[in-house]
Amino acid sequence: MAVVEIYSHPVLHRYKTSICTKATIFVFACFLLTFIPPLLVAYRSQGFWLRETTYREQPDVSFKHQILLVVQTSQTGDYLAWSTYQNFNQLQQGRVRVPLVKSR
Repeated sequence: MAVVEIYSHPVLHRYKTSICTKATIFVFACFLLTFIPPLLVAYRSQGFWLRETTYREQPDVSFKHQILLVVQTSQTGDYLAWSTYQNFNQLQQGRVRVPLVKSR
């Protein structure tokens, strides 16, 4: 058996309100707080991308009264050495020359 439509009535509901409501103000405030503050922070922090920047630092330099001296002689491959490190001087044995070094 076939089903036959005898009567139909469309249901249409319309809800109307004014544009100036608490919900509209809330949505507008959320929009402003979502997009405007990050743009202001980016603008106040010297822009979105750095084109040029510099960084300076003063090193902490202290003289520890330690030295390693290697001197090349006129003969090819020959050198003389001296150091305040005793282990280095022991390794160099025959090439060690003790210079006169003064520091303040």
